[in-house]
Amino acid sequence: MHSTRPHTVLHDYEANTQDLLQREWLLTNGAGGFAMGTALGVNTRRYHGLLVAASQPPVGRVVVLNQLFEQLELERDGLTQTIEFGGCLFVDHGKHVIVPDSTPMLKRFDRGLDAVWSYQWGGLTLTRRLVLHDGEPGCTVHYDLTGLSAVCSSATLRVRPMITLRDFHQLERQDDSRFVTDATGQTLRVARGDLLACYHAPGSIAETENNWWYNVHQGVEAQRGMDCFEDLFVPGQLAIDLSPRDDASASFTATLGGQPAEPVARAAIRGQRLAPIRKTLADTIDTTPLGDHAKILPVVLAQASDDFIVKRSIASQSLSTIIAGYPWFADWGRDTFIALPGLMLRTGRHGEARDTLEAFAKAIKDGLVPNRFDDNDPTLAHYNTVDGSMWFVHSALEYIEASGDDDAWGQWLADACVQIVEAYRTGTQATAHDGKTAIPIAMDDDGLIAAGDNHTQLTWMDAACWGPDGEFHVFTPRPGKCVEINGLWHSALVRLSTTLPEPFADQRERYAKLAGQVRKSFTSAFWSETLGHYIDHLAPTAEGWVADQSLRPNQLIACALEHGPVDDGHRRQAVEACRERLLTPVGPRTLPIDDAEFHDRYLGGPFERDGAYHRGTVWPWLIGPYCESVLRAGGFSDDAKQQVRATLAPLIDRLITPDLPGALGTLHEIHEPISPFAPRGCPAQAWSVAEVLRVLTLLD
Repeated sequence: MHSTRPHTVLHDYEANTQDLLQREWLLTNGAGGFAMGTALGVNTRRYHGLLVAASQPPVGRVVVLNQLFEQLELERDGLTQTIEFGGCLFVDHGKHVIVPDSTPMLKRFDRGLDAVWSYQWGGLTLTRRLVLHDGEPGCTVHYDLTGLSAVCSSATLRVRPMITLRDFHQLERQDDSRFVTDATGQTLRVARGDLLACYHAPGSIAETENNWWYNVHQGVEAQRGMDCFEDLFVPGQLAIDLSPRDDASASFTATLGGQPAEPVARAAIRGQRLAPIRKTLADTIDTTPLGDHAKILPVVLAQASDDFIVKRSIASQSLSTIIAGYPWFADWGRDTFIALPGLMLRTGRHGEARDTLEAFAKAIKDGLVPNRFDDNDPTLAHYNTVDGSMWFVHSALEYIEASGDDDAWGQWLADACVQIVEAYRTGTQATAHDGKTAIPIAMDDDGLIAAGDNHTQLTWMDAACWGPDGEFHVFTPRPGKCVEINGLWHSALVRLSTTLPEPFADQRERYAKLAGQVRKSFTSAFWSETLGHYIDHLAPTAEGWVADQSLRPNQLIACALEHGPVDDGHRRQAVEACRERLLTPVGPRTLPIDDAEFHDRYLGGPFERDGAYHRGTVWPWLIGPYCESVLRAGGFSDDAKQQVRATLAPLIDRLITPDLPGALGTLHEIHEPISPFAPRGCPAQAWSVAEVLRVLTLLD
């Protein structure tokens, strides 16, 4: 069981049906496509579906198959009994109802490299197993029935795809003119504009119907203050005659494109890809203290880390990149390079790490790596970040240290790092979210990097939203000199001064000298003896630089760096302050509870949620900087390692234990900042998984 489906959720109709409606699962295909839903088999988000395919990998994602409405017709002695599966959520007189409601028959849900629902109807057992086609925009649903001959003399399985063929961010309402359907042999073809999809079942008879299911409710969207009702189009049915014997099986496929896909029996390609990663993790993670979790953790981490690694084409070259989170994020520069060491280097995927660095290096503009590539046009990129380029340099140096790839370093990667450092040293500019306004980024006379103003958001705390007043609100602008940016800046200067190849001898000397200045300036600018921790940032005003004295976890990034500008005594005090006032079982808060700006809930519409996003909300990825800071403050002693293991334990439980709230086998983007620390935001986040994995390997 551990090697194939490590997560099993048992269903008790009377006891935990609502729990299973909130327990999410994720499968990915390595090309930006995915499938996602609930353990109950009922969709609750606009992003849920049995196939969400990337039309321009890894973006341009389209919901090809929202749900399946299945009817099993059993005939005996001239009578027909129909069993229905594939429920949707509706609202009836203010209450949620599921139609058709097959939940009393659901006995268990299993998730590994596939997703399996097991149903029981009297002596009849039916399993529905979903497999994504690796690297392809398709899926297979397998049906296996046992005990059929005991309940009927003949049987027919009718499979009706419920579809929208829409952008995965949108919702669909009935419009018959949008769809053109055709039934030929064993295949339904559906066109919507330039999109074409095929729905196929070997041995079936395809028939068009062109029906609609109205007002399907997406319950989580309602909680997020978003539109939450949708109409699903049913183009037709695929009728499969099942032999009247004890065991029977059938398959159904859906694919984006003009040709139907043949069924894929199992996720064999992905299984082969994950096998060496599991071994690498089993060899590098000390699982001895994990007890019952010891065997399963490498299996879960291998799949969870692989979920986010996808292919992207740059100038007709197939390279790699990292999806920031599922279901709604694409590949963001900052997220990619925070996650790369954990997801790629600590799992032995050096070739893909090199490809990812190359993909972003090819897109460097004025010394900036893209904050993100465009969701709809893969040739476009957006440059609205100050820290993405610093994380690129950090990941590049980590890659060279891990791989020893002197060829890449000498041919292009060192040059990319120097482009970035020189641009920051002499001055460059990002572009605001309006795509027009230039935002200066430059080194000040003291050697520290300054960027942004009160109307921009260039750091990872980048929440901004149009408000009910019609104004654009930036909730955590952090203008000026930020503690983590300058920690990364110092680290880059120190490491490049010793690793740049010979053609960059002048830069090596310049960076070594500059690093000394930055270290002195950093302590003078950011350390507060009165507070006993580092300040968050220095904001420019007419009267000079003004310190934001909020206790924020950004200082932990500077404290965690091996070549950071902090001294040991200050690191220990900063770690203790963050432990006492920010740390929770699922990561550090972004503000302490006693701060006037603290938000105790992440709920409501986009404006309310963005207002709380970095003002109290817990981010699990920060467990990485926190734990590494603890290790460095403690000199990597046994006591420090034991403290880190205890800190990681709740997040490891969330990765492995199937009865905790949230998504199975992965980690959320954020959590609420007060007990019970409910998971919120993106259900599967790359840097959350990456930092837990990375710290686990630091302990060995």
